[in-house]
Amino acid sequence: MSQPSKLIADRVAISRTVLASLNEHTPEIAKELEAALFPEGPPRDVTAAGFLHALRDLLARSTEAMFAADLAHARELADDDAPRALAEERVEGLKALLLSLRTTLASTYGVPVAAAYGIPSQIPDDPEVLLRVASTVERLLRERPLVEPPKIKSLAIAPLAVSEDLGFAIADLRRALADVDRERREAILSQSTKNLAMARWLTTYQGVTEAACGLYTLAGHAALAEGIRPTARRLAGLPEEEDSAPSTERSR
Repeated sequence: MSQPSKLIADRVAISRTVLASLNEHTPEIAKELEAALFPEGPPRDVTAAGFLHALRDLLARSTEAMFAADLAHARELADDDAPRALAEERVEGLKALLLSLRTTLASTYGVPVAAAYGIPSQIPDDPEVLLRVASTVERLLRERPLVEPPKIKSLAIAPLAVSEDLGFAIADLRRALADVDRERREAILSQSTKNLAMARWLTTYQGVTEAACGLYTLAGHAALAEGIRPTARRLAGLPEEEDSAPSTERSR
């Protein structure tokens, strides 16, 4: 019996690998393909056209899911502006209150008294540090009696009343920061959802397109296969020139 040429033997070996894989994995792959292509269950009689339409619909669903995830993430980012602006406003308000209190205490009772109530000479900008400082001041206003006489009686302050105002400002800032933190977590979640949708789209796009290219080629339409082939640019998310052409031109 004559032996095949090396040219043919190599191709036979390549085919053998594919055939062996199909023989071994068809049962498990068939179930997963049915679930992906026919989410509501496979039709009783699947035609070649029905199979191609199922491939089309799978890619359409994946594309729509990615598009929706992107819009949801954009909406989530847009929602962050108002809470962030309010938090910044609350920070400035609390800083102004502490600065005003320090100025009043220092001018009316003396710098040592202002220091005794824990008000630093430099009011911190960081919100968390600011909250710690303000909370200490608020506590000292409630616990430390103001026994020093004011230099100007008409400018005397009531520590408990000031501590109440300070407590309200602290609570307002904490709520605003909690809103910002919640929005940040929601943005991270929506970004994660978007990333997952993009990864799923890439897997689906590559699988569907390569399958379509193979079917086009088997049907004798190699040129159509070349028009949709997943090039390196497309796999990187960069459209080829023909992807931006009108649909009537792409179908030719």
